[in-house]
Amino acid sequence: MTADPGTSRFELIVGVHDLAEEPDARGEELNSWMPFSAVEPLLATLLQYCRQSGTRLRVTSDDAFRSDIELLAPWLVRHGVAGAFFVPTRYLGQPGRMSGDDLRALVALGMDIGVHGARHIDWTAVSEQEFLDDVHEGRGALESILGKSVDVVAPPFGRFNARILDRLLAMGFRELHICRPGHALVSVALKPRNMLKTGNVPAVLAVGSRQATWRDAARCRLRPLSTRLRSLAGAS
Repeated sequence: MTADPGTSRFELIVGVHDLAEEPDARGEELNSWMPFSAVEPLLATLLQYCRQSGTRLRVTSDDAFRSDIELLAPWLVRHGVAGAFFVPTRYLGQPGRMSGDDLRALVALGMDIGVHGARHIDWTAVSEQEFLDDVHEGRGALESILGKSVDVVAPPFGRFNARILDRLLAMGFRELHICRPGHALVSVALKPRNMLKTGNVPAVLAVGSRQATWRDAARCRLRPLSTRLRSLAGAS
């Protein structure tokens, strides 16, 4: 018997990047590229695991690659899987990237669009004003394109600290997606994402195949505190 994911306290959030068969990614972005032909069976396996355990599956994608609208979104709709797309707004319209019309099409399909800054810069490595400007520009551009508020966010490169966490929560974001492994607790704003890329596949499948426990819940609830303690100790 399969459990009902609609009643689960937990969700498995998986993160991807460029899924084109011939990568649009360049430079360091290639470290996160996997072709959809390799990713699709992995997503199918993870979906099966989640249906068996009653855990909700959500797939997120970063950096506005064309494969989001051409390959990933149709798969999500076909299988009834939730999706969220985190967009650095200055990337829109560039070769191999989505357009504003594509974002509106994703929303029409029931997908979430989230803030990923404007310039895709490391928020932990810039001044407070640069960080705030990047968030406000990215959020403002998305809200102008979509005609509605945007309240989900993913720090570029997955990097955050207590300062970033507190500022984003104060801005009214309801979900903060970070690059950390594990199950996410539905009721907690800070969302760990299991990043699916070459070299990380066994780890993601291992998380997906196991039943979430009280340890996962405790880790989710305590992560904001541990982030603040790490920041006090000088670690990001």
